[in-house]
Amino acid sequence: MKFLYIKKAAVIFTAACMAASFSISVYAEETTDESDENTFTDEVLTYKKVDGGVYITDCDDNVSSVNISKEVDGYAVIGVETNAFAECEKLKEVILPDSVKYMGESVFTGCTGLKKVKIPDGITEIPKQTFALCVELEEIEIPQSVTTIGEYAFSYCNDLSWFDIPETITDISDYAFAYSVMGETLELPEGLESLGSLSFYYSQGLKTVTLPSTLNSVGSLAFLGCADLTEYKVADGNTTYTAENGILYTADMTNLVSYPAGKTDEVFNLPETVQYISDGAFFANTYVSEINLTDSLISLGTAAFSNCTSLKYMEIPAGVTELPDSLFCDCTSLREVVIPDTVTTIGPYAFLECTLLTNVTISDNVTEIGDHAFGFTDDDEGNFHKIDGFTIKANFDSQAKKYAKENKISIEYLDGNKDMPYIIALIGVGAVAAAVIVVLIILRMKKRKKEKDYYKK
Repeated sequence: MKFLYIKKAAVIFTAACMAASFSISVYAEETTDESDENTFTDEVLTYKKVDGGVYITDCDDNVSSVNISKEVDGYAVIGVETNAFAECEKLKEVILPDSVKYMGESVFTGCTGLKKVKIPDGITEIPKQTFALCVELEEIEIPQSVTTIGEYAFSYCNDLSWFDIPETITDISDYAFAYSVMGETLELPEGLESLGSLSFYYSQGLKTVTLPSTLNSVGSLAFLGCADLTEYKVADGNTTYTAENGILYTADMTNLVSYPAGKTDEVFNLPETVQYISDGAFFANTYVSEINLTDSLISLGTAAFSNCTSLKYMEIPAGVTELPDSLFCDCTSLREVVIPDTVTTIGPYAFLECTLLTNVTISDNVTEIGDHAFGFTDDDEGNFHKIDGFTIKANFDSQAKKYAKENKISIEYLDGNKDMPYIIALIGVGAVAAAVIVVLIILRMKKRKKEKDYYKK
């Protein structure tokens, strides 16, 4: 499958935790490494001297619990560097002091045994990848000072069903909860203003999502791949978004933002008000078999119907001029699609893996057809294979003919094969040439017979 060139990933983690527990001493020994006089260790944590105190830069791999003091060796502990605890797989619990005012990225990434963390008061952001791959996480104390959840901050967490997003959060960044297991109900807090692109990408477990009245920006594909999601709700007072029958629209109902992947309705009739369908809006809904569009529609987003494996038929309205990339990619039940004469562009992979689509009719107005737009499947290695029996129906002088010839796909000419007169002429010339050769052979044979009879006399 080709969709925005995103490759799916599956990650499985196991963690072994030791019973030993360490506490951090107020005093630490200076390192004997003369190459960096600003670095020292207490044999559990490593520190770096900075203006105003020290940053934690590293942790012993065998430690299981750390309760960090506000001071070490007379220095205030004011920060935690990027990757400071990363991949400490035996670490179960970390309590950071309120003296810490800075946290770098990926501080706890890959701590597969980590269960409990206390974030210090004064921190304003859960930075990028902070808890990525923390598959055993079960308790986080987040202060009211935190307003932002960074990219991938809680990605690849095995169970976040217990986690409630704090009410102080105003911004959730791209991929913040990607590939994590969530609770069935997600109520985004009042005060949240921005939800990043792909913020809950392939998050499992979600069935109902409620957007707050304060939310004014939902990033592209925010809930893409949430296979269990059946319903969106929008709080009263939201002037940007609304929900109808569990489907997310802009407040003016002109843009269908997202159709839940787990919604089980087999038939969907697009409201007359809708002019735009967003990128990936119906992505991977495996239940809907019939989608009836309206003449009001003028734009379809990239991969809008991709992976709708039950979809059988589609008639594109005349107001649409472009079929974008991956529009029907992996619609394996699609048997017929009606493309209006208004369409001028068909993007790459638009009908890739539509294995039951045996033919498609394309008008002369189509001037651009992307790579492997139709007539192909692909495999896990990225190789493309032609679909047996697939035929393009188009006129002789068309872009569709060029696409068919370049890809060696069968084509049926709607206006007749204009190559035929040339073919007939070539056959005629060939026939005349053959006749001449036959006559010459006969004359030659007669001449030889006369010569033979002469010498017999």
